[in-house]
Amino acid sequence: MDSRIRTRLSRRTLVGAAGAASALALTGLPQTSLARAQATPYDGEEVTITYGFWDSAQQAAVEAQIAAFKAHMPNITVEPQITPWEDYWTKLQTSVAGGEAFDVFWINSASLPVYAASGSLLPIDEIVGDGGADASMFPAPLVEMYSYEGVQYGLPRDFDTIALFYNKDLFDAVGVEYPTDAWTWDDFRAAAEELTDAENGIWGAGLQTSWQENYYNFIWQNEGRLLNDDRTECVVNEAEACEAFEFLTGFFTDELTPSIAIQQSNPVADTLFPAGQVAMLTGGSFRAGAYSQADANIDVAPLPQGRTRATAIHGLANVIWTGGQNPGAAQELVKFLAGEEGERILGESGATIPAYNGLQDQWLAAAPDMNLQVFIDAVDYSQQVPDPEVGFEWQIEIQGVVIQGWSGDIPADQICVQAAEAANAVL
Repeated sequence: MDSRIRTRLSRRTLVGAAGAASALALTGLPQTSLARAQATPYDGEEVTITYGFWDSAQQAAVEAQIAAFKAHMPNITVEPQITPWEDYWTKLQTSVAGGEAFDVFWINSASLPVYAASGSLLPIDEIVGDGGADASMFPAPLVEMYSYEGVQYGLPRDFDTIALFYNKDLFDAVGVEYPTDAWTWDDFRAAAEELTDAENGIWGAGLQTSWQENYYNFIWQNEGRLLNDDRTECVVNEAEACEAFEFLTGFFTDELTPSIAIQQSNPVADTLFPAGQVAMLTGGSFRAGAYSQADANIDVAPLPQGRTRATAIHGLANVIWTGGQNPGAAQELVKFLAGEEGERILGESGATIPAYNGLQDQWLAAAPDMNLQVFIDAVDYSQQVPDPEVGFEWQIEIQGVVIQGWSGDIPADQICVQAAEAANAVL
């Protein structure tokens, strides 16, 4: 989950996370001068630095990267510090404000402008190129995600796209053909109807409340927009986005997907789909590792297409806190993690797709029985979520309205209207 919002989290939790990030640019956080945010090169002394991240599914890979780094830099001890997603952003905001943050930590693209604008991040331009990290080895859009006002603050460690996971056994049981790359929205809807078996507790589709894994993709496929060109106004009240919301709402109205009430206690992606109670799930590549180990017979196909093809793309980056006591050592860690060896370890773990060009095959090989190539191919038609300086609170506001609409509390044709109003209140 990267922007990876999990369905099981309450809206209050999500608002808190977004609000904490947004508060950095608005409240009493010390504003570090970007001109002073320079690191003294590491001189080889024995030091200890901390590395903050949130995904327990990647803990083994992170620890393997740290061990490999230690072999190259024996005098730098790296302490991994994992904080669950639901607490991560609050902890990061308070620790930065209190002067006790991680030396190196994961960040997502929505939070980068907030932390960079406050001067909380160390620019890494001086360690990119000339024997340092090679930015050309990463997809350009992912590199651009972690640049702010012409200054590079991070390099992507991974990337993820969205596709359609499906349970082959459930398809076989009712004689429905597997999804193909030619599927349209109509095909998706028709298959969901055939696969739904209320008597046996089977839903044809699993639609999460995640913006990244669900409705943004359909808005883009219908040639809709999220924000205007200068990222100052939410425009999901335009016709194209409204049509996408209404299409998805129909799955809830007709009980082709688990209701919001059911999802509160039984998350679709984490529980119902791998348990064989949901036939299809729009989900991120970061779920492939877990699904390859599930008892269910799961494969994956491209997302069904609307007027065009589209999928969300995102990637996390490693960044350096300006207040750390050993910024030179932190730079060495970031260089290693952005290098071929560090990225290869990440790919071989199967937990996520390494962003380093040419190493995606390592990730594919970790689950050879699944058609994971669709996630790599999706890069060609991917779209990036726009990231205004307010962080991702505007997205939380949209999500809150969507949840109400899919719960039946807002008419289907008003979801887009009220979502835009809610988002614009914080933009």
